[in-house]
Amino acid sequence: MKRFVHQAGGPGALVRAGWALAIKGLPAIYGLGVIFVLLRALPVEEYGSYGVAWAFLNVAAMCTRGLWALTLVQRWASGAGQAVLGAIVGLSLLTTLLGIAAGVVILPALGLSPMETALTCFSLLILVPRDLAMALGQAESKLRRVFVIEACYFMGSLLGFIVLAQRGLLNDAETALMVNTGAIVLSSLAGIICYPVVLKPTFIVSDYRQATSYGKWTGMLAIGDIYFQQGDLLILGAVLNPALLAPYIAAKTFLRLFALMSQAMNFLLYPMAARLAAEGNLPKLAGKLKVALMGVWAVGVPATVALWLYADPVIPMLLGQKYADAIPFVLFLLPAALLEPLFSTGANILVGLGQPRYAIPWIVLIVVLNVIANIVLVSMLGLIAAPWILTASYVVLGIVLQAHLRTVLRGG
Repeated sequence: MKRFVHQAGGPGALVRAGWALAIKGLPAIYGLGVIFVLLRALPVEEYGSYGVAWAFLNVAAMCTRGLWALTLVQRWASGAGQAVLGAIVGLSLLTTLLGIAAGVVILPALGLSPMETALTCFSLLILVPRDLAMALGQAESKLRRVFVIEACYFMGSLLGFIVLAQRGLLNDAETALMVNTGAIVLSSLAGIICYPVVLKPTFIVSDYRQATSYGKWTGMLAIGDIYFQQGDLLILGAVLNPALLAPYIAAKTFLRLFALMSQAMNFLLYPMAARLAAEGNLPKLAGKLKVALMGVWAVGVPATVALWLYADPVIPMLLGQKYADAIPFVLFLLPAALLEPLFSTGANILVGLGQPRYAIPWIVLIVVLNVIANIVLVSMLGLIAAPWILTASYVVLGIVLQAHLRTVLRGG
């Protein structure tokens, strides 16, 4: 498999940006489906259990994805991926098995049923070929393949929710998890068809050393990102009953929809940073970053203002009256939604440039402080403290990482 190389600008860049937006549009459509279908169908306490299960799945999957899939993207885009591909397949399986072992212990402790635990752990295992195939598609800029793989999951899940809801069968967390699991199977099969090599691990010690030398950094980046998106729910689930988290989980659905815009940009900026760094063309990267942030905020700021002004009628209309308690959480998460792109683009570009040693310690520090604050302040003040803790985390990381990135891009 040859490395796919293309120029970072020109008409092709617009096509790639369009495909990146289409890829990230899939989870946006799915997110709306969750709001209009799943949230309305599941009882509040069942959605709380579903949200905790899916938060664990995403955190555990992001550990594997961040450690190895992101490493594969960076290495492949810079021309060194072939040497570590087989090792990354093997390491992904190993990390996933460790995540499953953790799930067997953690999920029952958080109040999930044996079936919910089993479905979550099985989903984690079958995600591996999907994530590695998507990494190869991203690194080679074969975004049509990535779109197909993603569509199998998001559209498959959404269609399953709609069909079961119409038949009155979507009424508990186990059923919802079964739908997601089936869609993951379809997505992984599509990934295997596109890239059969994702089923071919190798066990060469030198290749493992080469993969792990960089994987530890990309892993911490991914874990930090997914922690702020969903991982804090696991901490809050340990402090509060998962059923009580349902309004906050519902509110964070809106935050994730906002974050999809910056994720679409990061999908392009991360491998682009590796390529432009190899070419010594950092000024072009600085221009791309500025355009990306302006584009995200051009959409995000008006949407945030509109949601702030019309939250009282809009949120119950979207989520149903049973989630009226989510309104304060949606409002208090809006500042975090606007600050998230500063953190995510700064961290992704620094790691893509092969300079993670500044970004990662800050991310680890803020995650640790966030965990402590959630345990202490939520116990004292209640769940309403959680969105402000998240916003403070984004403020610090956004300022620190963007300041350092500006220095790097100027050649400092």
